[in-house]
Amino acid sequence: MRLDSDQERILAGEEGEAKQFAMEIVTKVGDAVDAESLVPIKSAHVLAHYSSLHDAGVEVLERFAEKGGKFKVPTTVDPASIDLQDWRSFGIPEDYARQQFRLCDAYTKLGGIQCWTCVQYQVCNFPKPMEVVAWAESSSVVFANSVIGCRSNKITSGMDVACAILGVTPMFGMLADENRVARVAFRASIGRFSDLDFRSLGYFIGKRAGARVPALEGLPSNVTSDDLKHLGAAAAAAGPVTMIHYLGITPGSASLGDATRGEKVETIDVTREELKGVEEDLNQTGSMPDLVALGVPHLSISELGFLAKLLEGRRLKKGIQLYAYTSSQAFELSEKTGILSDIVSAGARLSQSTDAEISPLKRLGFNTVLTNSAKLAEIVSSEGEVQVRYAPLKAIVDEVTS
Repeated sequence: MRLDSDQERILAGEEGEAKQFAMEIVTKVGDAVDAESLVPIKSAHVLAHYSSLHDAGVEVLERFAEKGGKFKVPTTVDPASIDLQDWRSFGIPEDYARQQFRLCDAYTKLGGIQCWTCVQYQVCNFPKPMEVVAWAESSSVVFANSVIGCRSNKITSGMDVACAILGVTPMFGMLADENRVARVAFRASIGRFSDLDFRSLGYFIGKRAGARVPALEGLPSNVTSDDLKHLGAAAAAAGPVTMIHYLGITPGSASLGDATRGEKVETIDVTREELKGVEEDLNQTGSMPDLVALGVPHLSISELGFLAKLLEGRRLKKGIQLYAYTSSQAFELSEKTGILSDIVSAGARLSQSTDAEISPLKRLGFNTVLTNSAKLAEIVSSEGEVQVRYAPLKAIVDEVTS
C-alpha cells in the first residue's frame, strides 16, 4: 500500500509509539485487502465493550492510551457491557464491571465522546452524504451507507481505534463506487408491515444476499428511520451486508436502474411466507421468558413513548423482567417527558449505555429471552447459552403483562 511522506514518518515512529502502533495495524490491514492508499475520515465509531473485547481488548486499548494516543477525529463509542450508571442494581458482578470500567477509562483518555450507543447517528455523530467515516458497529454502518449516503466499511475492533487515532482508513470495499453497486434485488410483497416485519425482512435479505449488495423495493411510504435502523441491523446480523439500496430513500437510488447502474440482476420476491420462515428459524422454544429484551439497536425516544403507551395500565407478570435499552440521551429525555415513570410503573426497567446483545445474560441468571430484535435473536441463538423467542412488540406486551 502506498503511503505519503507523513504516513511513512508515523510508521517509522517519529510521531510517537501510539501513532506508530496504529499505523502498523492500518497498513497491515490495508495490505491484506489490497488497498492502494489511505484516505481521510470525518469521524470514527469504536468498540469498547468487555463482552466482545475481553482481557486482550482491555490491554490493547490501554496500550494506546498509555502511549499517549489521542483520537484525531470526533470518535463515538458503542454500548458498554454494563449499565454504566446503575450496574449494581442489574446484578452485574464486580469483577466484570471492573474490566468494563478499565475500557471506559482508556477510551476517555483517548479523547472519545461519551455516548455509549449503537445509534450514534441519531444522537451525537451526524455525517453528511459522501463523507468517509470509519465505524465499527455493524448496524450503524448499514444505516450510514444506505440512509445517510456516507461511506464506511465495517471496521473491526483494534482497527477502529487505529483509524480514529490516525484520522484515516484504507481505501477499499464500500468506499469505492464500483463496490456500492446493487448486485441483487429484493421485492417486498407482504401488505401492511408490523414492527417485526421490518426486522424479519432485513434478516431474510442478510441471509440471501450473501456478499452481494442488495436493493430493496416495496417498503411502505410511511417507513421511518427507526424502521430502517432495525431492518439494516437484522441484515447485518444475518450476513455480511454493509449497504442496502432502499429505492426512493438511499441517495442516488431513486430506481432499481440507478442502484444497479442499469445492469440486470436477480430479483427475489419476499412474501409473508418468507417472513414466517424467518420467525420459525429464530424461535427456539415456546417456554415463558424470564427476560424481555427490547432495544437492539437502541430505542429512540419515539419508540420509548410507544412502549410506554402499550404498557399503560398493565403490570409485568411475576418472574418476568422487561429491560428496554436506550442511549443516555434518550434516557434523559424519557425522564423529562414522564415516559420513564410510565415504563417503570408497569414493572419494567429502562437501561442506558448498554444492551442485551453485549450483556452477560447467562451470568445474570436468564435462560429464555423474548425479543422483537432479529439482531439479538440471531446473536443469542448463535451463542447457545440462552434460548430465544422472537415476536412482535404488541404480542410480547400482551403475553408478559396483565
